[in-house]
Order: sequence, then structure tokens, then C-alpha cells
Amino acid sequence: MRTRLFVAAIAVSLAAGALPGAAAAQSKPGMAPPAAAAPATVDVRVCNRSGRNGTVAISYVEVGTGRFINRGWYEVANGDCTALVSTDNANFYLYGDTLDGSGRTWSGNHALCVQYPGPYTFWSDGSDTCPSGYETRNFVVMHAEETGTYTWNLDP
Repeated sequence: MRTRLFVAAIAVSLAAGALPGAAAAQSKPGMAPPAAAAPATVDVRVCNRSGRNGTVAISYVEVGTGRFINRGWYEVANGDCTALVSTDNANFYLYGDTLDGSGRTWSGNHALCVQYPGPYTFWSDGSDTCPSGYETRNFVVMHAEETGTYTWNLDP
């Protein structure tokens, strides 16, 4: 009976971490604790090769939030590349307009809300039901096959 009580007391002490040096046995002197793995991110950028100055809006799930954030307008001069955002979600949505009044757009078939004239930033559930003062635009659905830099080219 005494042996069972002694074994039970040791088990409780181990579970509670009461024995000195128990944590020290897990690492060697000079060893750094293991680093938490950083989420793999996609760095979205836009390069404008259209011959016109443009502006871009993006909708994506922000790193660590699980919610859509919608941002616009990022100006991208002709011939320039602009970094937009980093996200841990490989799926995101982009839309572009020209600034010269030509009516040229870079659009797709996924309706999302924007605000003119901008700049704007707002959270959403990703639906196409816009609050008062916002308009719907058809965004291009994008998917990055790997982490790192993802470039969207605004072509003529």
C-alpha cells in the first residue's frame, strides 16, 4: 500500500512540475528554445505595364484574423510596381481602374464593395452587399500557388 502511495505521489509531482530540474532536462545549456513557426505569407504586389496610371483595390483575409479586409486605392504609376499587402491566405481579390478617365479597368467576375474616391479600409464578410456610400465592382479572383511574392501585372 505504501508503495502505491509513493508512486502516486511521484506521478502527481511530475504532472505538477514540482520536481526540481524537470524542465532543465528538456534542453541543453546554451540551446535556444524552439522558435514558433511563422505563418507562410504571400506578398501581393502590382506592376503597371499598361501605359496609363492606375489605381488598385484588394480584398483578402488579413494575417491572423480570419476576416476579410478591403483596401483601396493604391496608386500604381505606369512602369512602376507597388507592394500592397502580406497575407497568410493564398486567395485574394484585386480590381484596377485607370486614372486618366479612359474607363479602362482590370476586373473579373467576383463582386465586392469599394468606396470612391478613397482611400478606404473596412472589414467585411466577403459578400457583395454594400453599405451605404459604397459601390460594387467585379474583382479578379487570384490564387498564389506558393508563398513569397505574387505579382499582378496591369497590361494594356
